[in-house]
Amino acid sequence: MIGKVKKGKHFVGLTRYILEKEEAQLLCTNLAGETPIDFYRQLAATQQLNPRVKSPVSHISISFAQGEKPPTQQLQEIVKGAMKGMGFDKNLYFAATHDDCDHFHIHIGASRINIDGGCVSDWYDKRRLEKVLRNLESQFNLTPVPCSWEVEHAAPNCGQKRRMRREQEEFDSCLRRQQANCSALEKIQNTVEVVIKPEMTITQFVNQLELEGVETQFKVDNDGAIQGISYSVDSVAFQGSKLGRNTKACTIKGLLSRGIKIDLEQDLDAIVLCTNHKDLSDELIDKIKHHPNNLDLNTSGANNPTQTALTLESNSRRRQLELELN
Repeated sequence: MIGKVKKGKHFVGLTRYILEKEEAQLLCTNLAGETPIDFYRQLAATQQLNPRVKSPVSHISISFAQGEKPPTQQLQEIVKGAMKGMGFDKNLYFAATHDDCDHFHIHIGASRINIDGGCVSDWYDKRRLEKVLRNLESQFNLTPVPCSWEVEHAAPNCGQKRRMRREQEEFDSCLRRQQANCSALEKIQNTVEVVIKPEMTITQFVNQLELEGVETQFKVDNDGAIQGISYSVDSVAFQGSKLGRNTKACTIKGLLSRGIKIDLEQDLDAIVLCTNHKDLSDELIDKIKHHPNNLDLNTSGANNPTQTALTLESNSRRRQLELELN
């Protein structure tokens, strides 16, 4: 199962979206009534129990593997297990099923404010939800899905899937000449996975992507600090942080963790040629070369004290997070 969790300020929009969408089926609830208005009024009333909470709305969605559709009773138990695991066992909620995408899925609308006036914490809620779902998969013998931090691809969203499905139907009906293409996001991710090799320099990486039709751009501020990397294909661009889920596998730091090397002396030309600045002065180029933040990215020389300190700090944070999740 794949889970998503979001916060919001208004119950009315979420309630209508979950219950009034075509093919929506109410699955379970601890609210009275049957209509979206009935549910909305009860959920909204919980705000009076703790007016300090600015985002009282919780929206949890749970998607199942393609072709997997558990029976109703099992779905209800999954919802209750997810709510309890996330700390919503004293909160008002409702859940409904949607079957409008490739994957059958559940939407849960809940108030973060419980009956005692307490508020469910949102601290690391995405990772907590994934851990809860892994346990439920095991309990109900469902198709296991790796956690987001264990995979390097971001899956296409519902809109992209609908577009590809529509284009394929048009091709099958002879209304278009070409078969449906995978999304730009998938093209970029697939190309990165084919191109990337350990010990590659950033120059080699950028040049190889260009040969495969993917353009790269480094975001550099006016002080010369390299702030990020983006990729584009067919004039559609994505930030590196939008491409991978495993510690942001396609960001600059993600590339470094996967073995890409950066040497500001040797790779400066490639970085400069791919910046977001149209007119590069000698002064800005010099800033790029010597900015402290960029020196932290420099992997030339194994005894870079700044890089070593950053690595130790990152490892410490990772170990702390693992302890908190276990």
